[in-house]
Amino acid sequence: MPAVGTILIGTVSGQGLVIAISPLLTRMYGPSDFGALAVLTAVSSVVGAFATFGVDRAVIVARTSGAVRHLIRVGATGAALIALLMGVVVWAGRAWLADLFAAPSLGELWWLFPSTSFAISLQRIFSAAITRQRRYRSIAVRNGLQGASQSLCNVLLAPLGPIGLLGGLLAGRLAGVLGLVRGASRPVPEEHSVRLATTLRDHRRFLLVTPWSAAVNVLGQQAPSIILAMSLGSTAAGFVALTMRVLGAPVGMIADAVAQWSAGAMGHRIRTGAPLATLVRRTVVRSALGALVAALLVVGLAPPTFTTVFGEQWADAGKYAQVLAPAFALQVVASPVTQLLSLLGRQTLQLGWDVGRLVLTSGSVLLATLVSYEPMVAVTALAAAMILAYGTVLVLVFTAVRRATPAASDIPAGAQETLSV
Repeated sequence: MPAVGTILIGTVSGQGLVIAISPLLTRMYGPSDFGALAVLTAVSSVVGAFATFGVDRAVIVARTSGAVRHLIRVGATGAALIALLMGVVVWAGRAWLADLFAAPSLGELWWLFPSTSFAISLQRIFSAAITRQRRYRSIAVRNGLQGASQSLCNVLLAPLGPIGLLGGLLAGRLAGVLGLVRGASRPVPEEHSVRLATTLRDHRRFLLVTPWSAAVNVLGQQAPSIILAMSLGSTAAGFVALTMRVLGAPVGMIADAVAQWSAGAMGHRIRTGAPLATLVRRTVVRSALGALVAALLVVGLAPPTFTTVFGEQWADAGKYAQVLAPAFALQVVASPVTQLLSLLGRQTLQLGWDVGRLVLTSGSVLLATLVSYEPMVAVTALAAAMILAYGTVLVLVFTAVRRATPAASDIPAGAQETLSV
């Protein structure tokens, strides 16, 4: 898969830098700062996913460039309105937010919540547009710009306090959006214009169901960090946040590269009525082989590596990494193909799984924190919940692919494969 390699080069150059400077950041910022970052990331990611109104999925399978243009405009407008509303709410509750998570920086930097969520929404929308075009080099540029900008902000603004760490998330997303917009192609004329009302009607399931599914999906990933911060305090959550950052960065790099490639390839096959089963099996098997090797390395080397690289005070994070490694490995396998449920029109099934994962991951962590104040108990419960959730979605995806019977005759003649942004 040469395309995956192209995307991965950009991802490694960007996110690899994020990982590389982590030892430096742990000496510039404290555990409470990382806990605050976990809260900002969680809230902004959930709102940013919802605020696209599902157009980031619809764009992949939309059959004309006119429909794609309508969807992008609807998504961008909705994201701006949601960000404005979020800004008002967060500003009004900034003191409560700081007290809830025992993180004063969240009250002072409240404006990062709406601005970051808006940037995340735009990035999701434009990423989908570029993926539809299968412009993998542009995706690689985006990934490189995002990681480099985030890292520069983290380091250069460190003397100013927590804003350097928290603001890096916004800086990275904005740079990524800029890279995507510059990589988009020009409009392709169509013989017949597409009405906005027609586009909305044809993609109503995406617009009505997918926003909730996307928000719940991201919440399922981020909620455990929020619960840990609320139950055990931002310092304890900071140790887990570092673990999630170190493991999540390479997992995100690989999963994102494969997912971007597979979304373009699968979307093309869905639009043209080509079979999917072989592509899905090949994607899962190749991802599984790489994930298995990585998990074994983490289990064997994490504790001494964390102590040496990050310092003695972060020793517990290495133990958490050992426990979470199998769960993250399964996430690498499942993430690239999970999007197929939505792309195949199974939005309700996708929403059901997203809700189920949220209940599993959040419920397991919440129950663990009620039973014990020991973070390891919560981390172990989270790992078990993740394994069950991702194993289940793989079964659902293979079942959906087996039952899917796309008809090439249903694809309009002359459907455009190029779009404008």
